[in-house]
Amino acid sequence: MLDSSPAIVDAIYKRFARKVKHMVTGWGGNIKEAANVFEDVLIALYDYAHLNKLTLTNRFEPFFMYACQLKWKQDLMQKAPNKGMSFHPEVPAPGLDEQHIRYIEAALAAPHTKQGADNTREELEEMIADQRERWFHTKEGPNSKVSVYVIITAIIGAGLAGLLFLSPWHKDIYRQFSGTEMVHANHMSTEQDTALLMHQAAAAFNHGHFNKAIGLLNQVIVRDSLHTTARYYRGVSLVDEGKLEDARADLKKVYNSNSSYRYDAAFYMALSYIRENDKQQCLEWVLKIPENSAVHWKAARLKEELNY
Repeated sequence: MLDSSPAIVDAIYKRFARKVKHMVTGWGGNIKEAANVFEDVLIALYDYAHLNKLTLTNRFEPFFMYACQLKWKQDLMQKAPNKGMSFHPEVPAPGLDEQHIRYIEAALAAPHTKQGADNTREELEEMIADQRERWFHTKEGPNSKVSVYVIITAIIGAGLAGLLFLSPWHKDIYRQFSGTEMVHANHMSTEQDTALLMHQAAAAFNHGHFNKAIGLLNQVIVRDSLHTTARYYRGVSLVDEGKLEDARADLKKVYNSNSSYRYDAAFYMALSYIRENDKQQCLEWVLKIPENSAVHWKAARLKEELNY
């Protein structure tokens, strides 16, 4: 990012924009505020790394997502202090060490003013402006032109939505909550080892090719039946493929383990019951997710959808 690499900035947006939107909107924000959080964190990390030594030895995903949570906490405290007090940022799995948490806190606390001429920062700002339109686009603004046809269509759509939402089992609830990405490390070897299989499975999973991901994860689990990460993502893939009993067998094993994905597995157990319109079983699994878990904010949103 210090080199203002378009490929790196694009990859960051591709991997995390949807997650940040979901986090912010799940806690009372809107898409514009989600964009602000994302952009402020990118600039804060750039400014801090530009002036200080910042060496990342942890995975980037928990580092960046925790920074976005902390930033949204700051914004939420200004916007709605009572709600802000109830929002407790949690480091996503697989976690961060204390040094990386201090990096984030220092970066967000530092003043974000450009130090003299900085062409790289200006290039980063231009890329961020372009990415906002792509990932955080809204139709708000005085120049929006809405045709009569669009208005009529919206009214009809709203009416249909009202009918559908008389029941919490609207067909889009599963899709609304099921988005996740498989975290993996880059692997360059051509050897058919477990790490390479996980890398290939992640590529398939993150492109929505769940059946292919299942096949690769099967191979990992045959080699290592205690590989809870592989079992978790296979369970998630099986839920999406509609193979719910097999999915639950995997997810229950992860939930009953000491895996960092334990409560993520509980959340997908809940989602598996959404696919069968079983509200009671869904709620039972939602209630297994404690407030101090990283996935609790999603569980709280799902509970709201269940009208509880």
